[in-house]
Amino acid sequence: MPLPAPPSRPRVWIVDDSALQREIASRVLAERCDVRTFETGTALLERIALGDEVDVLVLDWHMPDMSGAEVCRFVRAQLDSARLPILVLTATSTSESVIAALEAGANDFVRKPFCAEELNARVATLARTKYLHLLLLATESRLRIEAEFRERFIGMLAHDLRQPLSTIFMSTQLQLQGGGDPVRFTEMQLRAARRMQRMIGELLDFTRNRPETGIPIQRTTTDFAELAATSVAEIELAHPGTSVRLAVEGACTGEWDADRLTQLCSNLIGNAIEHSLPDAAVAVALRGTYEAVSLTVTNLGVPIPESVRATMFEPFRRGNARQAGGGVGLGLHIVRQIVDAHRGSVGVESDESGTHFTVSLPKR
Repeated sequence: MPLPAPPSRPRVWIVDDSALQREIASRVLAERCDVRTFETGTALLERIALGDEVDVLVLDWHMPDMSGAEVCRFVRAQLDSARLPILVLTATSTSESVIAALEAGANDFVRKPFCAEELNARVATLARTKYLHLLLLATESRLRIEAEFRERFIGMLAHDLRQPLSTIFMSTQLQLQGGGDPVRFTEMQLRAARRMQRMIGELLDFTRNRPETGIPIQRTTTDFAELAATSVAEIELAHPGTSVRLAVEGACTGEWDADRLTQLCSNLIGNAIEHSLPDAAVAVALRGTYEAVSLTVTNLGVPIPESVRATMFEPFRRGNARQAGGGVGLGLHIVRQIVDAHRGSVGVESDESGTHFTVSLPKR
């Protein structure tokens, strides 16, 4: 959330049953503040109840309909002294009246007849106090959001490192067993290692990231179909016996972050495999148009209730997977973040025909 800016002209409300006193106080403060006057405490409380914003309340202590003490207590029941500072104007010079005003909730006081410079200075100080309070609240909220964001980011990174690490383990094991094309396995290992290298680099640079920016991307001319085929090959290698069918239609080249799209494919296809029925194939369909490319990943399984679909892109959500992937529920959240970073859209439909995740990304 953005930090509040200090008010150039604080909003000040003056409550005084004396028309002359209201006029004098209004003229004194109007040069530096936006002033509104009220004849009674009742009228003031009605405006506060409507939700009107005010920075400082200047309150006469002796009024016929509602005393300053009563107004103070009503205001303090809703707004504390930091959210709405109150300055009391009092004609009495006894310490008892001043103590009573402070006990009722006033922040400060000025005795009548007041000095113009003193009244302006005290109002400015109270306005600054309120601003600092708002700044503190905003900063606290921002730090809380950033801490949560950092925790999620580290979880996302750990989640994504598992897929390339699994590819390296599986290809190395097959090489040691003497099966398959060693050149192909080495190329897979190199691609997986490069993805891991970038993820680790992002962790080192993470101190410069902010929640408002989301996942950073680096756009290059990218063939989505080629990335999808690579992801399918790596996932089939990591999940022996699993069938993933890829169909491509139209031109699928655009300006995207290649590594992020690989993450997106791996997460969606891996999620489909985990929730698919035994021995059921996962279908991956790419369709390119002039302006965009859509990716649809379909698996056969138990239909997902609408109530679950509404929250499944939120972090740390886990379904009842057929295979225990050991994830922490970040895969689909990562997909949403990658899609948002590319200004695209993602959705899910689920019924007896299967569960269909569809991503649409503009080419430019």
